[in-house]
Amino acid sequence: MCTGSWRRLVAVACLGVLIEAAALAQPGPPPVPDELRRLASMKSVCVDTVAGEAGLAATVREMVFAGLFAGRAFTVTERCDRADAVVKGAILERATSKVRAEGEGTNFGAAAGGAARDGAVAAAAVAALAGGQSETLYSSEQGQAVSVVLRIVDSDGVVLWAHAQESPGGKQRGATADAVDRSLKQLARDLARAKAP
Repeated sequence: MCTGSWRRLVAVACLGVLIEAAALAQPGPPPVPDELRRLASMKSVCVDTVAGEAGLAATVREMVFAGLFAGRAFTVTERCDRADAVVKGAILERATSKVRAEGEGTNFGAAAGGAARDGAVAAAAVAALAGGQSETLYSSEQGQAVSVVLRIVDSDGVVLWAHAQESPGGKQRGATADAVDRSLKQLARDLARAKAP
């Protein structure tokens, strides 16, 4: 009788230890890097250069500038020599093409013949029939895919934040605008995480 109670008590104690170990093993949010905390404490940024095809790079620079201004996390300045940090980046645009072709066909044929002879008279007949049908479908789709890389560096050249984003575009906006928007949203999430207690 005493042995059964003892076993139950040991089993309950072991179960309690396992539950506590499982609770301690639950992964928490990843630690915030010191560089990101430094970035979160900075007041002003400047959008410097964006590498890539000249017209597209200038567009991305302006999109980043406007997005940072709208986000109000920093004062955005044109004077990079007076900013706490500088945004730099690169863009790569690729054309994509999808082609699909399929076909289906059915053919048939039949032939029949016969001959007969009755004494000196002979007769023969042959008939043949053939037909077929086929269908082919072809479609082609052209698209654009964009990769945007943004990084924020301090006055000493230390990278405080970096993010790469690819986008094939969306229903409501092009690939370039989508990639820049997603990158800036990631920056906002990272800054909020760095400022959280």
